[in-house]
Amino acid sequence: MDRITLVGLNTSVLANNQKTLAKLATYQEQLATGKKLNRISDDVVAARQSLRYRADENATGKYLDNIDKSLAYMGATDTALNELTQLFDEVKSVAVQGSNATQDSSSRYALSQAVDSYLTRMVEVANTVHDGRFIFGGTATTAGQPFSVAEDGSRVDYAGNLDAFQVEVGPNAKIEVNQDGYELFKQEVDIFDSLVQLRDALRANDASKIAGLIDTVDAAQRHANDLQGSMGGKIQRLELSRTQLEAGRVYQKELISQAEDADFTEVISNMQLTQVALEAGLQSAARSITPSLLDFLR
Repeated sequence: MDRITLVGLNTSVLANNQKTLAKLATYQEQLATGKKLNRISDDVVAARQSLRYRADENATGKYLDNIDKSLAYMGATDTALNELTQLFDEVKSVAVQGSNATQDSSSRYALSQAVDSYLTRMVEVANTVHDGRFIFGGTATTAGQPFSVAEDGSRVDYAGNLDAFQVEVGPNAKIEVNQDGYELFKQEVDIFDSLVQLRDALRANDASKIAGLIDTVDAAQRHANDLQGSMGGKIQRLELSRTQLEAGRVYQKELISQAEDADFTEVISNMQLTQVALEAGLQSAARSITPSLLDFLR
């Protein structure tokens, strides 16, 4: 039979009480913070999971931020394209009036001035700025106005580039959010050139040429509408991606909560049991540690 000394007994009682007190302090901290994971040493496995979940949640937040900014950028593009469509309607109306045989040279000259004002406005639309960036300049969004009218008013030059501006909207998922001005205004149909020709034909009182340019204006409008439809499809894709990411983010937050948050019912129950154990340990210590050497000498 092992011999247990008084010193050994005292040491054991104090050590057990200290462990119980440490558990009680842990439960009190969990109640105060609402977290069962306050440091990595509390639960290494849960801490590792929490760090992974938080990294995923942060990445999702970045994608959502990219989507929000992209939607705003593309919304500005869509607004500009809407105005462009309205301008085409006005230009086409002027072209139809100018092709009417009842119009005289002075009337057509007045109409040419209207077309010239529409041309100026189209250039302004082509140089639309959103958040300090020219939206139709390709990736040259801060290098100056992408479109400029020649000094003699005979043409409109493009100074942007043809590069696509892409953003990440998910893991290994990117989307092109810009519309370069060359493809929109010059590639298939030179929108500005059609207006310049219409203006000059009106000034020259050339009814037959004015009539021929109506189809050119229609083609330019269809081209702009097609690109606007493509932009609308991209906007829908972004909105769907945002919905999916937001749902995934909710699930990621739930996983983080499961790994980190304390169950108050369980913590309170454990703390009460620990308090009972501590009280029992203190009573045991009071009885076992009280005797001293003088007590044995009596």
